[in-house]
Amino acid sequence: MKLFPLFGQKEKPKEKKEEKYLISLDIGTEVLKGLLFSMNDLGVDVWYSYQVKQQTHAMRSGVILNEETVLENARLVVQKLADAVDPEDRPRRMVLGMAGELINGITINVQYDRGRAAGKKISDQEAQLIINSVISDILENGKAELAKRLGETEDQVEVLQITVTGLGADGIAVPQLEGTSPQEIQLYLYASFAPKPYIDTLRKLSKELELGIASIVTQPFAVSRAFSGSADHNFSGIFIDVGGGTTDVALVQNGNHIQTKMYAFGGRAFTKRISQSMDASFNVAEGRKIKYSLGELPLDMRDEVRRSLSTDVSLWVEALEVALEDLENVKQYPAQFYMCGGGAMLPDLKEAILAYPWYKRLPFKRIPKVQLVTPDKLDRVYDKSGLLVNPYDVTPASLARFYWEVLKKPHFNYLGDY
Repeated sequence: MKLFPLFGQKEKPKEKKEEKYLISLDIGTEVLKGLLFSMNDLGVDVWYSYQVKQQTHAMRSGVILNEETVLENARLVVQKLADAVDPEDRPRRMVLGMAGELINGITINVQYDRGRAAGKKISDQEAQLIINSVISDILENGKAELAKRLGETEDQVEVLQITVTGLGADGIAVPQLEGTSPQEIQLYLYASFAPKPYIDTLRKLSKELELGIASIVTQPFAVSRAFSGSADHNFSGIFIDVGGGTTDVALVQNGNHIQTKMYAFGGRAFTKRISQSMDASFNVAEGRKIKYSLGELPLDMRDEVRRSLSTDVSLWVEALEVALEDLENVKQYPAQFYMCGGGAMLPDLKEAILAYPWYKRLPFKRIPKVQLVTPDKLDRVYDKSGLLVNPYDVTPASLARFYWEVLKKPHFNYLGDY
């Protein structure tokens, strides 16, 4: 795997025209969502948003089943976004989000002893060398462990990203290494990886769309990093992105320790239950679910939908408990849940979390609170379109925000060879 002088910066051919716009693409099981955005020193400007509802045979649990169908949906979204700008400014690259049980993310904590250099202030060059050497070591020696987690051989696993999420100098959290003079440095990193065949599918999609891949990022990680204040060392929280086919979870501890987990239980399961219980087609059931979430159903039908969902909602929150329990080395869970995604609009899920006996099952000190996350809660994301208003707009906006952070701190990031 090729390494670059600054991780995250890839060698690019000389371009005649500066890249003005990019696209972020959230390829969801239920809905394929895209944003047209640009970047500057202050953050991300979102200029247009468009989405297409996916056919039921297109994807399952975050995995592409029918490449042609997903490609046609992606073409439509990309074309709508590209039509919003002059032809000469048409985007040439996109940021892709990945979710589902095939995608794995782990947190890595590294203690780095400076040896004889202790006591001397760290220069820009030394800071970059330290970070590069740590990431190089992960790529060279850690891929076998990553492959083992997926039950694959090393050659069938690809690293999507490695991101430095936090730094410490002799045990004290610092925003940067430069200018500090510690004996020991602490580096907190997040690494995500996926099976090579699935990445090859995304490469094929990219080629067909005539868009290069700027980055592939794990969606719950991007959401957790984009939320305003989440990088502060005093911040801890649990992010839950409820999609059509999966629920993606990210645990943030002290702003720098991030773990992710995904499980195959999303909004489509609730729609199917309504369809079965009320003897309605899938599309009619989906419409009723949406109206139920918005409080627009007649009272008798609302009560019927609520009764039909009760068992599945209980199963969903139990699956959430299992996902949290599977996270590693958690001595105490944060008492704040942050929910986004289209499925998060279902009020029963919030109620289930609030009513669940967390402190009896897992080390929670207090009864958790739940906050619904909307795009205005994201850091340095500026909606110029006026279209970002719902919880399901959070993920594509977070993907754009992640890439802005990559370009602001290139040596904090390694991006896979897409």
